[in-house]
Amino acid sequence: MKRLLVYCEGQTEVMFVERLLRPHLHMHGVTVERPILAATSQTPFTQRGGFVNWAAIKFDLRQEFATDADPNLRFTTLLDVYAMPGQVLSLAGFAAPVTNVSDVETVEIAIAGVFNEPRFRVYLQRHELEALLLSDLDALKRVFHRHSVGIEQLRADISGFPSMEDVNHGPLTHPSARLNTAITGYQDLKASNAYFAIAEAGLPSVRAKCPRFDAWLREWETWGEAA
Repeated sequence: MKRLLVYCEGQTEVMFVERLLRPHLHMHGVTVERPILAATSQTPFTQRGGFVNWAAIKFDLRQEFATDADPNLRFTTLLDVYAMPGQVLSLAGFAAPVTNVSDVETVEIAIAGVFNEPRFRVYLQRHELEALLLSDLDALKRVFHRHSVGIEQLRADISGFPSMEDVNHGPLTHPSARLNTAITGYQDLKASNAYFAIAEAGLPSVRAKCPRFDAWLREWETWGEAA
């Protein structure tokens, strides 16, 4: 049995994995395990969630790798590029936030190089998982029909980006910030709001506008389909 464990940044990613990724990959022969929230401390039983403490995440991942040696188990991450810890950037020789695809891939390679674990595939979402919500603004309007004016302004604001993963990295212009501007109260129920919007859009629509996400998902589809 092919099994996949996803190490997640926050509750938004966990809900996405449990409600959308799991049933989708089940159809491709992959069983998605219960996702794990990123560690913020090496102390047991502390609050989890957030790509903020690289030392704690390293320790946590190594524990996960050692706990289950199943060769049919794979590990991957669902962590954001936005506001990534400086210690992680420095692994790849960067002193400032990365934005372009090649630099993000360089950071992924550097993270993987820290671990001697061939079952581990690092994936960083450029710039945030919320980029997926921007892929289908008509679906977003159906979910948040009272906020059509703000969503139409959002449509105009992002119309020039080649893909939704290119939506930029600034403190007021990263995907989550743009959604919070367009939709009053979006942040208050961020995880469930993201789930409903992506579910309404559907994975094919999202994948068409988010090429790195599409490639990551296709990797697990084809792994499951291989004999």
